Amino acid sequence: MLAGRIKLRSFLAIIVGIALGGVFLMFKACKSSDPPPKPSEVKQLPPEPTLPTPPATPPEPTPAPSNEMAARAYDAEVIAWSKKSISGDKVKDASKGKPYKVNLYKDAGKPTVNRAKVDINRNDKFDEKYTFEPNKITLQRAPADDEQYTETYHWTGGGWVKK
Repeated sequence: MLAGRIKLRSFLAIIVGIALGGVFLMFKACKSSDPPPKPSEVKQLPPEPTLPTPPATPPEPTPAPSNEMAARAYDAEVIAWSKKSISGDKVKDASKGKPYKVNLYKDAGKPTVNRAKVDINRNDKFDEKYTFEPNKITLQRAPADDEQYTETYHWTGGGWVKK
């Protein structure tokens, strides 16, 4: 029994020592080495000069020539599929969760995706068809959203040029 009490007393002494050490360290950590400055000692900096700002007028967008069309947000995603393969010959809605729908096609004998269709507004009528050929990407558009592809463009690397 005596050995049990000595162990208990030793244990309690160690716990109390650790607790006191923790309190001491917290006190030292919270104590600032320099007292806060008095209001009379704080130096006021002169205000920075402000330059007059010109009126905010948005820059006018430079319209693309009528035979060019700028790259759209989804063009990069669709064109990236031209270097990838798919299992089978068709993938429906490869862009799940996005505001547009992309269907991919790989014709027989082709190692990668060689066609794609995009439904920009997900109304089940495809607005655009992409055709991927070696060194050439063709875009056919149906501007009336009726799957009547009346406009044809070719990819320049940064945008589309009307055929």
